Amino acid sequence: MTVLNGASNIVTLFKGSRWLSSERWLVQVLVTAFGVNTSDVPFYHADDTGISNQPVAQSNPIPHEHRIFHHVYQSVHEGLSGERLEEMQRQLISNLWTQLARVEIGYDSWTDIPDLYGSFLRKVCFTAATTSLCGPRIFEAAPNIEPDFWDFDGHLPNLFREMPRWLFPASYTARDKMKENMKRWHELAHKSYDISQSPTDTRNWEENFGSKLMRSRHAFFNKMPLSKDTVAADDLGLLWAATANAIPAIGWMVLEVVQRPALLEQVRAEISPHMRFSSNESPPEIDIDGLCQETLIQSIYAEVLRVHNGTVVARVPQTPDFSIAGWKFTKDEPIMVSTYDTARVPSIWNQGTTDEPHPVDDFWPERFIVNPQDPASGPVLPDLRLASRSETHEKPSHPHFSLDGTLGSWVPYGGGSRMCPGRHFAKKELIVTMAMFLTVFDIVLEPRDGWVRDDPRYFMFGVMHPEGPIRAKVRRRKPTV
Repeated sequence: MTVLNGASNIVTLFKGSRWLSSERWLVQVLVTAFGVNTSDVPFYHADDTGISNQPVAQSNPIPHEHRIFHHVYQSVHEGLSGERLEEMQRQLISNLWTQLARVEIGYDSWTDIPDLYGSFLRKVCFTAATTSLCGPRIFEAAPNIEPDFWDFDGHLPNLFREMPRWLFPASYTARDKMKENMKRWHELAHKSYDISQSPTDTRNWEENFGSKLMRSRHAFFNKMPLSKDTVAADDLGLLWAATANAIPAIGWMVLEVVQRPALLEQVRAEISPHMRFSSNESPPEIDIDGLCQETLIQSIYAEVLRVHNGTVVARVPQTPDFSIAGWKFTKDEPIMVSTYDTARVPSIWNQGTTDEPHPVDDFWPERFIVNPQDPASGPVLPDLRLASRSETHEKPSHPHFSLDGTLGSWVPYGGGSRMCPGRHFAKKELIVTMAMFLTVFDIVLEPRDGWVRDDPRYFMFGVMHPEGPIRAKVRRRKPTV
């Protein structure tokens, strides 16, 4: 295994996607972390055809319906674009509003919350996001799936590290419980819905399987010789990928803002024009595209993923002569990229000025804002930012959000042809959810020693959770109708 450093090297790695794969690495994760049956591993390994429409040259001649990695990737890509993306957005707003409306927090008095993130925010977000992805029947089949999921998530570091069952039995018990939850949901959903009819069902969402994305998965799983246990584990992997990074990131976006009262006022000013309430009972109308183009909000989003993301991205060479900057890499040996380290290189990232320093380890809300009147602004050192812009690139005359110069350094979603296909929905989910929390509630954190910190247990495994408990007082705000 090789850990790759250097922005230019990382860019070269992602540009070499045609000679790289992550499928074998993914199978290992599915087995060790999510519990795919080892008896089904040969089926996964037989598929070396890649994720594109056309199988990789000289790959195994397997039936099209057995190209599991292609089908998985396509289902996510198609499920989070066009009309299906719009439906997912509608579902997210509706389900999030339903959860926020159910919370027993009043307008006229403050409610004490023992742990703002652990017992409040992530519970609301998980229920809304999971209903949007999987439909409401999953909660009917598994009423305790929300606490079970976070218990499992807390044990995942042990599973990722391949610790044995006899040494960490609680970790395996938590995983087994989640797989049983998924199987109970599958059984209930299949009883109510004939999955063979899915290809002709034009709905983008229904209550049994939820999104078209999830329904498509079960349509192709139905044609594969996989055990029910493995399908449950694979779906658990998708549920984790869809929630276990986005929700901590939402938590951090809310926390980083409410810890700074002046910033909260600025953010609410950017939110307000894009959110309209017709009544206190119905979900707001949200101009999602407009909201997600606001300068400060985008900078906060990007900075959260820079500071709090501990993900490790893996790529595996499929040729014996793959090289970067003259270094040759062994075929089938993983090349790893730490998103945490790439986001903290002092020779790349802007660290403010002598009078107003902003070290790479600190959260700086305005880091990704370029002010044409301030040559010291922007995410990277000025020379790097200017070098990354083409001569014909139009230069805005006002402060604006920018990722110029961060190629190979800001990589929360990976890169190349295997870049996270859900990244566009994720950005909207993070920003819209933060906006709804900050619009619906006033939140005041109880006095504490310093800023809220990352929970180090989650380092290397995605966006790190805020370390709790985070005591707070919350009061419902009266929306402007």
